[in-house]
Amino acid sequence: MKLDTLSMRIKKAWPTVLQPVLLLLAVLVGVGSFVLVASGKQKSAKAPEGPPPSILMVGDSLSVGKFGEVVQGHLAQKYPVAAYASCGSSPEHWISGEPDFVTKCGYRQHTSESNVFRDFLNGRRPQPTLTPKLAALIRRHKPTILIVQLGTNWMDRSLTDAQMSTYLDRFVSEARRGSVQEIVWITPPDSSRLRKTQGRVHALIRQAARRDNFQVVDSREVTHYVAGKTGGDGIHYNSEASEAWARKIQGDLDSKLSRSARELKFSRLKRES
Repeated sequence: MKLDTLSMRIKKAWPTVLQPVLLLLAVLVGVGSFVLVASGKQKSAKAPEGPPPSILMVGDSLSVGKFGEVVQGHLAQKYPVAAYASCGSSPEHWISGEPDFVTKCGYRQHTSESNVFRDFLNGRRPQPTLTPKLAALIRRHKPTILIVQLGTNWMDRSLTDAQMSTYLDRFVSEARRGSVQEIVWITPPDSSRLRKTQGRVHALIRQAARRDNFQVVDSREVTHYVAGKTGGDGIHYNSEASEAWARKIQGDLDSKLSRSARELKFSRLKRES
């Protein structure tokens, strides 16, 4: 056989020999591409975010007024919020098993279902209103985060440190028996009338925070009461000063809430995994 004839036959047969190999390569490439695409999709897929944390805020007369209104409005930009404030109240008045506390100097309640505001009007005292119990509010709203603005009315009372510490522990314990997973306590602002005693209450709240593991926003770091300018009685802040106080704690409050939201999301994902 001539060499050129053999060469021509090999050339003609070569595509036939390659066909199975090429077919196998095509299948492998196709499967590999599918796996890579599918893997890419899985990596880019994000876990569902879930609903944002919901917030319950409780406070005293300082939250009945402009401070509570501004803080709630700020929080509502990111979270569902329900707010209750009772003038003259302290932590023990919100705890189950303690005598009911009826405020005669002001009350505010703002939720998605109701809006109640009772304060002095034309020199007339507001309608007396029963302060709700914390456990009932938590059952109703099922918050994941509790914001507390209480302690001001302890500054001029004769309770012992042991009594106040016990009330703080009971308050936190009652909150956590429900849906609350994080607590942020906004301490009382500076008071020109009660400067001799305000440090004591602040110290007790901070001790409870370390003991019971909750976060603290220190209002005294951003406030200074000037009698006749900040307010008239050395304790309560006028509307302008209340709003300024609320604006000044927003950064610290937002930081603590963001941290709490991240921890809550991590806990939820861990439970679901």
